[in-house]
Amino acid sequence: MNRKVALIIFVILADTAPVFAMNNYDDPRILLSFKDKSLTPELDILRVKAKISSDNQLIFEVKTRGERINGETGDYFLLQLINGKSYTLLAPINKTKEDKVLVYESTPQSKTNTPSSLSKKLKKLSPKADFSTRRIPHGIEYFISMDWINFGNDFSYDAYTAQASIQGDTLSIDEIYDQAGKGRKEEKRFSAITLLNKLCTTRKIILTE
Repeated sequence: MNRKVALIIFVILADTAPVFAMNNYDDPRILLSFKDKSLTPELDILRVKAKISSDNQLIFEVKTRGERINGETGDYFLLQLINGKSYTLLAPINKTKEDKVLVYESTPQSKTNTPSSLSKKLKKLSPKADFSTRRIPHGIEYFISMDWINFGNDFSYDAYTAQASIQGDTLSIDEIYDQAGKGRKEEKRFSAITLLNKLCTTRKIILTE
């Protein structure tokens, strides 16, 4: 009898384990990355998580293996949002007293089976909605007004650590160190409504983690 019970448990676990893994990678609330020990800890992205704040702002949390206060001034966190158009939110990797979010726009690539990539040159945008950031241990959070989102379009997001230079209203991407979604075989786009529904139904769980 014990052997039969053990066999049943093994079959159940073997059948459900792939489902759990698939759900993690298909969940629009989180983008899982992987460790890259060839990078310094502050450049190595581990995950990006979407959640809603208590005042109904959309938050994207970018987590890395480490952090730094001083270093190369041309290194940045880049959060890419594709919602009709492609937007890139830039913040320095080095901790500063007054972090200012700069927003850039580029023409998004057509929907394909491969993960989206950053344009090498982007133009500065002056959005009507406010964007802000908050430093967290080993990472950064981007705060975005819900009013900014176009719920009639598909939505996707990704995060990068990169070396970039700013000249006037142009942002030039000189080198990409890491991309959160680089391990994906295909790009995950979904409706903005789908993301909002997922965040709202699990809001209490996400905010108390």
